[in-house]
Amino acid sequence: MKVIPAINELTFERVKEKIFATRDTLGALRVHVDVTDGKFTPHQTWNNVKDLINLRFITNNFNYNLGVHLMVENPDEMVDEWFKAGMHAIVVHFERAKNLNFIMKKCVKAGVDFILAVNPNTGIEELGDPNRFKNILLLAVDPGPAGQEFEEITIDKIKQLREKGFGGKIIIDGGINLETAKKVKVAGADVIVSGSYIWNSISPKKGFEELKAV
Repeated sequence: MKVIPAINELTFERVKEKIFATRDTLGALRVHVDVTDGKFTPHQTWNNVKDLINLRFITNNFNYNLGVHLMVENPDEMVDEWFKAGMHAIVVHFERAKNLNFIMKKCVKAGVDFILAVNPNTGIEELGDPNRFKNILLLAVDPGPAGQEFEEITIDKIKQLREKGFGGKIIIDGGINLETAKKVKVAGADVIVSGSYIWNSISPKKGFEELKAV
């Protein structure tokens, strides 16, 4: 199964370490950085995009495929700055975006993948026609800190999307381990995002490979 390592950290030093480790230790082609503002979420992580822009300038061969998950109150006002940081993907919450079509058009123009994130307590029916989106990320935990327990309602939501004829990618983020990875794959998910299972393993590389083998 396709696996994207997640980074959910309080400081940029830790974010930077894990960005480099994603490629150099895990051998992963892509990484997903969580950004929370302490407003949309009770938990605040590192969220200063200028740190990442500066890192690109001072690092030779910075060819990392980065996605950012904006768990914030005002994503519409923030996406342009993250484009400058060289993001390959922007994850924006259905619950907070004021103008999804506008953000999607901006992403297309910038050559950035747009991914719609949906909270556990948001029903699939609230999305309208899901096929207006190419990528839907279902959060299997509440937005915020890593290490939360997987919410089983996510399985039903995967099935609902497929029953509605959704042909895009379904990405599951939160509470992923070997057991839940198998469940979401059987239900119809395409990609899993994992932080704690990978980074808290005795061997992060082994944890990553175990998930890929599901």
